[in-house]
Amino acid sequence: MNGLGLTAAETKIKVDAFAATFPLLDETPAIFPEWLAIAHGFEVLGKQVHDARLVACCYVHKIDKVLIFNVAHFSRLTAFRPVLDPATV
Repeated sequence: MNGLGLTAAETKIKVDAFAATFPLLDETPAIFPEWLAIAHGFEVLGKQVHDARLVACCYVHKIDKVLIFNVAHFSRLTAFRPVLDPATV
């Protein structure tokens, strides 16, 4: 259904490799007001509140591109940021 059809062991190997390559961003108090502004400004509802939070994190940490599998979900939230589909990179 969801995911890439990997086993838990295969997923752990991929996650470990990913974590070694890409640093994690800090959770900061500045993320909440940005998330709230995006959620209210774009009238975000339901599961897309998580997408809005990711956009807020990118904004706070000055991330200028988002690589995401579901480009359609992010298109209205990221008008100010390029959204990239992994198939095009």
